[in-house]
Amino acid sequence: MYSNKTNRCENRIVSISQPYVRPIVRGKAGKKVEFATKMGLAQAGGFAKAETLSWDAYNESADLEPHAESYRELYGHYPELIQIDKITGPTRTATGAVKGA
Repeated sequence: MYSNKTNRCENRIVSISQPYVRPIVRGKAGKKVEFATKMGLAQAGGFAKAETLSWDAYNESADLEPHAESYRELYGHYPELIQIDKITGPTRTATGAVKGA
């Protein structure tokens, strides 16, 4: 890190007892960094299905289309409604509709 003049270290271990845990910079008041898993859930018919589970910090917007395709494979059609937050931003869904903040 010193030689490369960087403050970043990919896949660094932050816990000896849980080496898979990675810090997630959130920028929330009182919690600038969290140590937790990111889980992408899909809800349908009163049930929640875990679509994505990751200990790495990543942008969830990449999950939108694969989750919509997974829903279509399971139920035979795309969901009637896909809700996103501002971080996902304007994007084209699997159905072709443009959804955005």
